[in-house]
Amino acid sequence: MVSESLKKVRKEHKLTQQDIADVLGVDRSTYTFYETGKTSPSIATLQKLSNIYNVTIGYLAGYEENRPELKVKHISPAMNAPDVDPIALLTKDEQIMLMCYRVLQNDKKQEILKYIKNLTVSSEE
Repeated sequence: MVSESLKKVRKEHKLTQQDIADVLGVDRSTYTFYETGKTSPSIATLQKLSNIYNVTIGYLAGYEENRPELKVKHISPAMNAPDVDPIALLTKDEQIMLMCYRVLQNDKKQEILKYIKNLTVSSEE
């Protein structure tokens, strides 16, 4: 069921309902209704949520039992532990930035990357 899956993956990422509502651009109560099953997210919203959580829509809908493994290059010894979610090692601000990035269209992602690269180059000078 979508509501149960949404609550499960949000808690796994140690995020609040408000965090996800902010990324989606909806009221917290709207997102709460998704998790309680009072309303269902649209297909477009489900796609955004699947991007945020790096899972398939089928997983969120309960049609797929296995969650895809996150493909992340190990950057610290702590991440080699099988029970450590690499996303959990990010700060809350980093997680929110990643979620926002995941819901952008590809052209906007390229703009953001270019902007960040320009910021980092100018700060090193």
